[in-house]
Formats: sequence, structure tokens, C-alpha cells
Amino acid sequence: MSTRLYFGYASNLDQDTLVGRLQHPPKLIGIGVLLHHGFRFNHPNPDGSARANIVPSPNENVYGAVYEIAEADVSYFLTSEEAYDFTEVRAQTQKGEVPAFTFISKQNVSNIFPEQAYFDTIIRGGKALQLPSTYLTSIMNRLPNELF
Repeated sequence: MSTRLYFGYASNLDQDTLVGRLQHPPKLIGIGVLLHHGFRFNHPNPDGSARANIVPSPNENVYGAVYEIAEADVSYFLTSEEAYDFTEVRAQTQKGEVPAFTFISKQNVSNIFPEQAYFDTIIRGGKALQLPSTYLTSIMNRLPNELF
């Protein structure tokens, strides 16, 4: 079966979520880092909430999971992320740089925030993969905080 690499950085960090979006089980290759990009909640969901996105940013990096997915699943997978472009990127892994596809949105909306369940899925997936706690904290700090 033909395969390709996929870089998941948001809800697809959570393997159970990703499995539900594919027809064949993905294979986790390992952690990947997309250099010179930043994680944002700036993609508008139809309900007004935010979805995650990655944007070019010279002083930031995005951590994610590199999965091997079946080529036969790609068209099915694309229906779960219709408003995003499926773009090839270069991810750094422990075994070197690899080409992988990921979802990137051209939309960039400020002052929108994710629903709690979506946010929780991202953090749960990141913790399960043991992404750096400082990185996960930087994602957590993107939510509005009530001080009092």
C-alpha cells in the first residue's frame, strides 16, 4: 500500500482523533518540528470559534506528530479539513529532515478562540506524545485569561 507522511500539529496530535478521520490506521513515526513557523488559533470555524493554524514566523517552531498514512486515505482525510490547504512542509525529526504534508489555512482572523473541547484535544494529544511542556504552555497561553 502506498503511503505518505503527515505532520499533525493540532487536534490530530491526539491519535484517537486522527484514527477517526482515516479509513486505515496511521503509523506514528515520531515527533517532528516545523522550523520558522508559529502555532496560532486564527482559522475561523463556521460556528465562530477558532481552529489551529501554522504561519511563517522566523523565531518560532511548531511541534507535531509525524504519521505515515495510507495514500488511499488522503481524499477521505481532506473532507475533515475542507477549508485548509494540504501543503508539503519539511519537518525535522530525530532521523533528519523529512517531507510531510500538513493542513495550512490562508485565512488569518484575530481575536477568535477555540472551543474548550477542541483545545483539550490538542493539549491531551501533546501530553500523550510528550511534547515539551514549555511548548504546550505557549499554546495554553493563547487563550483569553480571566484575571479576577
